[in-house]
Amino acid sequence: MLKNIVFQDNLFQLCRSIDVVYEGLLLDLCSDYFFDKTVDDMLFFDASIQKMYRQIQDNNQVSDYVSILHSLYACQERFIRLLDSILKGKTSMSEHFTGFLSKLQTIRNIQSSLRSEISSLIHKSDKTMDNRDIVSSNELSELLNF
Repeated sequence: MLKNIVFQDNLFQLCRSIDVVYEGLLLDLCSDYFFDKTVDDMLFFDASIQKMYRQIQDNNQVSDYVSILHSLYACQERFIRLLDSILKGKTSMSEHFTGFLSKLQTIRNIQSSLRSEISSLIHKSDKTMDNRDIVSSNELSELLNF
């Protein structure tokens, strides 16, 4: 249970941080103050999502595994939205990202691949959970004949 809380808390904070950067890039920010920080944040988000994904996979027996995967997927969707806004030049500092576009595209490709893996795990886990939660007719008969 403790791991579940830690995952959810960390994912919550990561999502909020991604949202702050995304919303900040919609403003007319001075690149002298915020560009380097934004690049560092992008690298941090990428590394954190990948690390959390590995840790979640290693702890696939936690009670709320599917919920954690859904949270990771939602967080990753936000990160991909942020990457796309930069890659498409829809930010106030877009001209400053020119030297980083290939790196950001690589990160986007990796995240897209991870997103597919997470989606597959969610669907696989949902089916497994459904099968575990189904009560057979024999079990139902036994339960009703107490």
